[in-house]
Amino acid sequence: MAEESSGQPTVRSVERALDVLEALERSDVPLRLVDLCRQVDLHPATVLRSLAVLQRRGLVVAENQTYRLGVAVLRMAHGFLVNDQLSRHARPIMQRLTSVTGLTSSLYVRSGFERVLAVRVDGSPQLHYQVPIGRWFPLFIGSGKAIAAHLTEDEREAVVAMSEGSTTASGDAVDPDLLRRELATIAAEGHSLTIGERDIAVAAVAVAVTGPTGEAVAALSVSGPSEHTSKDRLHQAVPELRRAASALNERRPYS
Repeated sequence: MAEESSGQPTVRSVERALDVLEALERSDVPLRLVDLCRQVDLHPATVLRSLAVLQRRGLVVAENQTYRLGVAVLRMAHGFLVNDQLSRHARPIMQRLTSVTGLTSSLYVRSGFERVLAVRVDGSPQLHYQVPIGRWFPLFIGSGKAIAAHLTEDEREAVVAMSEGSTTASGDAVDPDLLRRELATIAAEGHSLTIGERDIAVAAVAVAVTGPTGEAVAALSVSGPSEHTSKDRLHQAVPELRRAASALNERRPYS
């Protein structure tokens, strides 16, 4: 039994189910069983057992011989949004930030070596594509660099290593050496500024939101359509952006 073997079989089953759930979350399309097995590197029988459990909980749906996330995942997301104090405290601060700058403000919470959009307040004009809440991006591109620049040296090097072989929205290759120098500059200046990097039509400036020991827990950014948002306008928004980040830092609801 699981309890008689230190719970290891149970733990492995939970980890496999989470691997399956994460693979589906990262896919932009429903996955066939064979593709899902390949992504999680598990035998079909094992994956099917995990899928059966997840389907019973409404976390996964099977349709047309493929699998996708179920609506129950939204309940979990709702639970995060209403209980995460950083996100709750951020909204009124971001509403003022957008009111003052006229730009779209976004809060990306760090999750490992990625950032996840938790809160967005739209500016005017609105972006042609609104990133959905919950969308994740790597730390080596766009506003994620505001977080990456404040990581430990080893973590920063890990981010640089992850960038190898990647491209920007315009198709330019990410240069690891250039990224390393850029992160050092961002750490010194206290903000990142990117135009057309994550999205060719978006210009943004971002600062880190720090935790009680100074670690970067999120990135707060303002952005606008690149055709209407100059570097000068982004630089002018930096003081207000820093004030907003400081307001979040002072509250430290996530400590």
